[in-house]
Amino acid sequence: MIRPRFLALLIALASAACSGAPIDWGAASTRAGTGLPGRLVLVRGAARFTTDTAMQRAPDIAGACPGSARVAVSGTSGVERYVAWWAPRADSSAALVAARSVDGGSSWSAPEPVDTADRHPVGCTRPAPAIAADSSTGYVHVAYSMRDAQGAGVFFSHSMDHGRMFHSPVTIMYGDQLTDVALAAHGDTVAVAFIDPSSDHPQLGLALSHTMGHIFEQRLTVPSSSDAFTPAIALAAGRIAVAWVHRVPDGASSVVTRVGNLAATGR
Repeated sequence: MIRPRFLALLIALASAACSGAPIDWGAASTRAGTGLPGRLVLVRGAARFTTDTAMQRAPDIAGACPGSARVAVSGTSGVERYVAWWAPRADSSAALVAARSVDGGSSWSAPEPVDTADRHPVGCTRPAPAIAADSSTGYVHVAYSMRDAQGAGVFFSHSMDHGRMFHSPVTIMYGDQLTDVALAAHGDTVAVAFIDPSSDHPQLGLALSHTMGHIFEQRLTVPSSSDAFTPAIALAAGRIAVAWVHRVPDGASSVVTRVGNLAATGR
């Protein structure tokens, strides 16, 4: 019997094999730096870094792994927000859970499980999840790295009803270790960026869905992204931007940004 996570992965890979080049990349932009200087956004088609406002700052959550909570704002008012975090268990594995606020973060709903399949006894020594929300559809998307019964990997889940229930996770990629992830959503397009968990010189990988995260039809590697760490991603109409920290042993670190045009299917 094929497990649901593997079945979803096989379907997505089969779809990817029939797809053309999904992104027309522009030239990379590089600046000195050891970390991303802010949150990546697309402004009139150009990539920018911006400081998070109070709306994006995570609340204090009792029992959450320190530093694991991430916030997404639905719409521009900041009234509706979502937060996802790792909740450690007694055996040092963790559950991924999420909550919703409809009053600008003054109060939060009871936590809803996103994924409870983690079996890695590393406590809170794990990458934070990534979360995005779409006010037009009520969808909430979460991407994350964990180790389930089959191994370590990058996974994705979403809710279609404002965070009340999250659907069975989709496998983005299995690998050798836990890794950093980033996530963006715009209309039908959902993009997950992740550092390849199985390479000596890790590259920035992308998984693209043009069906609001139901299936990820395309998987690709960002060109010239060897020795990548700390991914970031942003989406706008017909455009995608990625950023990462380029770090080599005994060398100077830099922040690399790249913007591309999405193919016609990536609305």
